[in-house]
Amino acid sequence: MSENHKEPSSDRFWLSIFVTTLYAVVLYILIWLIREGSGMAFITGLILMPMAITSLLIIQIDPRGTGSIRKHMKTAMLCMLGFILISMIIFGEAGICVAMAAPFFFAGTALGVYTTMRFLRQYHSKRSVTFVIALPFLALPLENQIEYQDHFSSVTTVIEINAPAHVIWNNTLAIPDIRPDELGMTFSHSIVGVPKPEDARITGSGVGAVRHLKWGKGVNFEEVITGWQENRYLRWDFRFSDTSIPKAVEAHISVNSDYLGLDYGEYSLEPIDENRARLTLKTQYRIATPINIYCDWWGQIFLNDFHSIVLNVIKERSEKATQV
Repeated sequence: MSENHKEPSSDRFWLSIFVTTLYAVVLYILIWLIREGSGMAFITGLILMPMAITSLLIIQIDPRGTGSIRKHMKTAMLCMLGFILISMIIFGEAGICVAMAAPFFFAGTALGVYTTMRFLRQYHSKRSVTFVIALPFLALPLENQIEYQDHFSSVTTVIEINAPAHVIWNNTLAIPDIRPDELGMTFSHSIVGVPKPEDARITGSGVGAVRHLKWGKGVNFEEVITGWQENRYLRWDFRFSDTSIPKAVEAHISVNSDYLGLDYGEYSLEPIDENRARLTLKTQYRIATPINIYCDWWGQIFLNDFHSIVLNVIKERSEKATQV
C-alpha cells in the first residue's frame, strides 16, 4: 500500500456504502423491474451494473486510487453479496435467478475494481471513471436492439421399470397427488428452490388431449398432446399462460420469450419383456442469449433433476401397482 494512502474515516466509509447502495437500488429498479417484459438485459444487468456499482464505491473510499486492490476487491465483493441479499429480502428475488446471476455479478465486481483502480492511477482523476459509472444507462437502450442466434438443446433421461408397459403407460399419462415423500432430493429443488411437481392430470385421449400440470409455489401450465401411440409414445407442446409462473417464483425468466422457449417434450416406452420396460423422457428447448453455453449448462441441470424425480415417481408407482 502506498505511504500516501489514508484510510477513509468510519463515517465516510459508511456514507460511501449508503450512497452506493442507493445507486445500486436505482439501477436494479431501472434494469430489472421497470423494463420487465422488454427482454432480458444480459450484458447491462449482469456485467455493466455490478461494474458501475463497484466503481462508485471505489472512487468514494479511495478517490486517488492509492489503496490496495486486494483490499478493495474484498470490500467490493462483500458489498455485492450484501446487495444480492437485499434483492432477495426486499425485492423478493428468487433463488433461481440469484444462482444464475451471482457468478456474473461477482465477475463484474472484480472487473469494476480493477478497471476503476487502473483509471484512477493512470489519470489521477475521479472523472476518468465517470464513464464506467454511467455505462449501464448508455448501454441499456443499445442492448434492446441486439438479436441473438437461437441455440437448441435437449435433455434425455432413461429409466428401467419392473412393470408391464400398460401399467407404466397409465402412470405416465396422469401422475395425480404427488406426495413430498415420493420426491427425492436434487440440487435444483432442494438447494436452488425450483418448485417441485405436485400433480399431472389428463383431459381427453389421443392427439389433442391436454395434460394439466401443477408444481409447487403456484406454478401451473398445460401440455397439448401432439403424438400418441398407446403404451408406446407420447409427445406434447407446452402451453403457458401469463399466470403460469408467479412473479414470486421467477420474475425475470420467461419460458415463452424471445430468449427462452420449451419446444416439446416426449415419453418413449420400450418393452424389454412382459414385466419390464424402458421409459425415456426427453425435453427440447431453445435459448437465444449472449451466454448460451452458460444458460444451456443450467438448463441441463434443471431438466435432468426434474426428469429424475418424475421418472422415479412413475417407477415407484408402477412397480407398486404390479406387486398388488
